[in-house]
Amino acid sequence: MFNKTDLTVAICGGGNLAHASIATIGHLHPGFKITMLSTRPEIWANKIVGETKGSAWESKGELTGTIHKCSANPAEVIPNADVIIICSPAHTKIDVLHKIKPFIKTNTFIGTIFGQGGFDLQCRYVLGEDIQKKALTIFSSQYVPFICKAHDYGKRCTIIGPKKDLYVTSYPVEKVQDACKLMTLLYGIPSLVVPNFLSLTLTPSNQIIHPGRVYSFFKNWDMKTPFDKSKMPLLYEEIDDDSANEI
Repeated sequence: MFNKTDLTVAICGGGNLAHASIATIGHLHPGFKITMLSTRPEIWANKIVGETKGSAWESKGELTGTIHKCSANPAEVIPNADVIIICSPAHTKIDVLHKIKPFIKTNTFIGTIFGQGGFDLQCRYVLGEDIQKKALTIFSSQYVPFICKAHDYGKRCTIIGPKKDLYVTSYPVEKVQDACKLMTLLYGIPSLVVPNFLSLTLTPSNQIIHPGRVYSFFKNWDMKTPFDKSKMPLLYEEIDDDSANEI
């Protein structure tokens, strides 16, 4: 699989990470066919642009990926997928898995680029015996490849803070080297082995980092004075010592 130049990659979900994944994968691999499962297919342009100005990827210029087919019907975008990446909140992944289950072919890699929340358990619950019968590989990275934000929904996003390395795990665990090779190929970022999904589940970085960061916003607030929207600090780019100490 990893020597092919014509993989079909299905993206499920329409959040920030879906935008940036399409832009990145499509830009790095113009020969790949990207399909998309979305509840609002009419909103999506056929090309997604990732803006990299100000990031470590600025020298790459704008990243542009092409969506070959976008549909709300999994029968139209899943059956030929070699790789399926679910880019949706943890609580929605079970519903997505139920929708795509009948259309997943043998030897497919099914993953998410943010696997906290028990993604492996969700897959085992929904896909059941199909994992073994169809020789499926469940995979995930421990952290997102980059911070990203869709600012023109269905068309453009901003990518900042691309990681120098990704940490990837799989189920079954013996497929982890293949999962690392796949993520390195898709995102152009070296991927290292995480021994199991439990390592992801017990290290929920967002839930560790965000409370301390938000605390610093509000610790001196009088609970009356409105915030000036134009002066609101950025979540990551302007992190300060107070936030870091709480984390």
